Amino acid sequence: MKTTNPTVKKILTHYKEISLLGRIKSVLDWDLNVNLPPKAAPGRAEQSAYLAKRATDLWLDKDFRKNLEAANKLTNVTREEKAILRNLNIAGKYYFNIPQKLIIEKEHASSKAFMVWKEARQNNDFKAFLTPLKTLIEIDRKMAKYIGYKENPYDALLDLHEPELTAAYTKKMFDAVKPKLIELTKKMLNYTKDEGLEKKFLHTKSSYPLDKQKELSLMVMKLMGYDFEAGRLDVSPHPFTTSLDRYDVRITNAYHENDFRFSFTSTTHETGHALYEQGVNPDYNESPLAGGVSYGIHEALSRFWENMVGKNPKFLKHVAPEFQKAFPKLLGKITPDDFVKLFHVVKPSFIRIEADEVTYSLHIILRFEIENELINGKIKPEDAASVWKEKSYEYFGISPEKDSQGVLQDVHWAYGAFGYFPSYAMGNLYGAQFLHAMKKTVNFEADVSKGKLANVKG
Repeated sequence: MKTTNPTVKKILTHYKEISLLGRIKSVLDWDLNVNLPPKAAPGRAEQSAYLAKRATDLWLDKDFRKNLEAANKLTNVTREEKAILRNLNIAGKYYFNIPQKLIIEKEHASSKAFMVWKEARQNNDFKAFLTPLKTLIEIDRKMAKYIGYKENPYDALLDLHEPELTAAYTKKMFDAVKPKLIELTKKMLNYTKDEGLEKKFLHTKSSYPLDKQKELSLMVMKLMGYDFEAGRLDVSPHPFTTSLDRYDVRITNAYHENDFRFSFTSTTHETGHALYEQGVNPDYNESPLAGGVSYGIHEALSRFWENMVGKNPKFLKHVAPEFQKAFPKLLGKITPDDFVKLFHVVKPSFIRIEADEVTYSLHIILRFEIENELINGKIKPEDAASVWKEKSYEYFGISPEKDSQGVLQDVHWAYGAFGYFPSYAMGNLYGAQFLHAMKKTVNFEADVSKGKLANVKG
């Protein structure tokens, strides 16, 4: 990135090395999720911890901090330079305030925790994950103290994901919609009579070959405008997107043999993340302006593509023939309207990433409330599974029998990413505003009905 300011230029030159280390770590994290053998977990934890130490050393470099402090006093900076300083000061809350030893400890703990979580989820055994969970909660509590907060330690963790977001504001927002969502969910149960469709097309004996599902995922990614020369699609236990570089934005997916819908919606969701990263100005590569402006905006793009485009009835009717060709025995005779209905069944469910638009934010509210109380010591980690079941019954009228359907379903706590979940619900709200603005200049419904998504992407 070009700049004429000598102080900012020094900052950017130094930051490039920070960025490169971050990208190397992203490669290791991608491999951890996709390829890593179980016995390699301790070694990977050491590698990740080493990179965390090197990155922290660069952040704490005396000349770098001196230049940043000097740049913060400048008045003749451009709009981009001002944004660079803003982002560095936000990230600095983490690196300048938290002891390096604790940052390294978290990196080490989260790398090991992922493999424990992965096995615990497969075995439906929350107790097996309890020790690393306790460790990560305690580490984040300590980090919150070092970062600083006015009222609630959870605020410090929320701020890392969505700048200036607080638990009080989040609670106020969620309390406004929670009773209405619970009421609407109960009402919808009286009107949704499409379970016959699910039993017909998605029963336990159904078999939607995984290779065909992947072909359909690739087809949808192509329609959305994903650049395959700057990324790839792989498999992981929990779908995710990672940016290894401006020109290397990778997606992973998961597939269910008896339900083709899951891979379709996760594909549109993760490709939404990827399109955001692939769309960032190339001039910002390896600068503090690379990547999204916040996790909430990132989730806005993924939720927008997943729900407002991917599950749009007109778009579903456009792609339905491709699904019929891929699965002629099971879907060959399905009508376009029934195909749409399969994606719009509203009913309580255990799994967040499979939830419909009506109940999805309730899943986020449940997680926010538990996280907030875990960080504040109001819920003991060993009670998290039972509290999850209680809240699930309160909000959805159902209680998970398996830990994999409840407290172990998400990977976020294994990463120590406390404070991330509210970003999803914020993303739903942002995405609605994006659509409202987009329809003023784009013939949205006509475009999605034809699968012509270039204007939407633009």
